[in-house]
Amino acid sequence: MVVDHGTTSETQQSLEREYPDVVRIVGSPELWWTGATNLGVRHALNCGAELVMLLNNDCYVTPETIGELIALWRENPPALIAPVQRDWKTREILSITPRSCFLLGFPTIPGPKILTAAMYDQRLLPTRLIVGGRGVLIPVSIFQEIGLLDERNLPHYGADHDFYMRALSEGIPLFAAARAIVEIDAKRTTIAIDMRSLSWKNWLETLFSFKSHKNLKHISTLFFKHYPVKNFYIVGVFLYLMRYLILYLWCKIKLIF
Repeated sequence: MVVDHGTTSETQQSLEREYPDVVRIVGSPELWWTGATNLGVRHALNCGAELVMLLNNDCYVTPETIGELIALWRENPPALIAPVQRDWKTREILSITPRSCFLLGFPTIPGPKILTAAMYDQRLLPTRLIVGGRGVLIPVSIFQEIGLLDERNLPHYGADHDFYMRALSEGIPLFAAARAIVEIDAKRTTIAIDMRSLSWKNWLETLFSFKSHKNLKHISTLFFKHYPVKNFYIVGVFLYLMRYLILYLWCKIKLIF
């Protein structure tokens, strides 16, 4: 299924011509990622799907990925299982078993970026976080247990993060599949992806644009929902913002020298 919410007519024509078996679900151009994803999930649930795989338009799965994820799902109790993320251009691994530390202002800590032989042999790696809608396999029983993505409070960035954290809090295990790969085109992910190329004005824009994963409105909502000391979530947001600012300034200084 392809959720089409604001593209040109070329998308419809290309799907009909090249992929006639694909179901095209039309959504409003005002939908952001979360609403569009929920639209597709609801359609899948109505069709009686057992499993849902989220796949953003910046992702490419290798031929073996889906088969490996389904095999792991059949061998294990209901869980969220995600492939290992790799940059499609450089072939470098981006994330295997990430985690969070909201207390210190870290919604995402990438974790190891080298896939060892031991990891490969283990196949299924426990993790504390999954990053993005990048090929993650979700049994429908999990949607039935914790609900869909939060499109009201997190219409774009942060909803996937929130969903995985909610699942973890309900005792649903998260795994990375060491033998399954999804390749990511980082340039299509967010306007805040390459800080070296951002002017000061552009950097400030990343704090307020819905097209930026650094958007402070959504970041604040995420910290509000998951900061371990509820009344002090603003402390986590402040630490997050300071770290982002320091990292940006460091990138600009390195360019000068």
